[in-house]
Amino acid sequence: MSHLTGAERSRDSWWPHGRQESMATLVLPLVSAGNVPQLCADVLLHSTPGEFRFVRELDGQWLHPFVGPLDYVEGQESLLYRDAPGKRVTTPLELFYCEQRQLYLVQQRSPVVQGYENEFCKEVLLPLLEELAPQRVVVLDSVGEFETEVPVHTETMESRFSVATCNVTSISDVAKEFAEGLQLDEQNDLSVNSTLFSFRQGSFQRGISTEQFIFKFSYHLLHSPLARSADFAELSYVSIFIHEGDNNEDALLLCTELPTFVEVFPRLETLRTPISWKGVYGSRRIPDGYDEGLYI
Repeated sequence: MSHLTGAERSRDSWWPHGRQESMATLVLPLVSAGNVPQLCADVLLHSTPGEFRFVRELDGQWLHPFVGPLDYVEGQESLLYRDAPGKRVTTPLELFYCEQRQLYLVQQRSPVVQGYENEFCKEVLLPLLEELAPQRVVVLDSVGEFETEVPVHTETMESRFSVATCNVTSISDVAKEFAEGLQLDEQNDLSVNSTLFSFRQGSFQRGISTEQFIFKFSYHLLHSPLARSADFAELSYVSIFIHEGDNNEDALLLCTELPTFVEVFPRLETLRTPISWKGVYGSRRIPDGYDEGLYI
């Protein structure tokens, strides 16, 4: 029996080849230090003109309110919203899709209201994942130098990137991993899981702590029906270490390096940044005049 609403049934025509994408990948950029994952998503969406398209707005009830103008690259026609001619503003949480690469991208423009991370995972992200049924989920994160809730190799950092893959291959392993894999970090009393994710050599992280959003997300995902599906292949995690400030260059670096870690991620020949980066992220000329009460 179908549990779709009438609105969801009417949306089926939007999905390429129906609702099942056996080799699809979903990229989830987390709201984190310097907003680097969101900036990286901006670059991806606007550096591949005509590839990605807006699918729909997602439920933002667990996020701080946000509304903004539609983004675009200066001097270039935007094709992102070509299938939504009536759309006039951007919202906190939106879904985009690239049919050529079978790549879904969730763009989250506003942080989760503190204390509601689990509700956001259970009531928004998991239903979306079960609907799209991707074979792989890739989570993008960024870590600042003063974040004490992340277990970091501060003294022997070999790389600014941490790349990890979830080790759990069976839902029956999950409870054991979460129960037995937690260890106390002697440096800062963090509860750290160093076995759930396998980090590549050179990664700056030593594991994930229970304070991180990736821990909450992976916990709920691995207890979901999607994780029990034979088609679900991988949960990956990529994070970049940053110094907070103007993080444009960090986002461009992440976009450049991601294809090395995630093969489905496109190698961008030209990195294009949207108009929203001007001023908001420090690239607009600072006003140096004053006329009739206004800075100009």
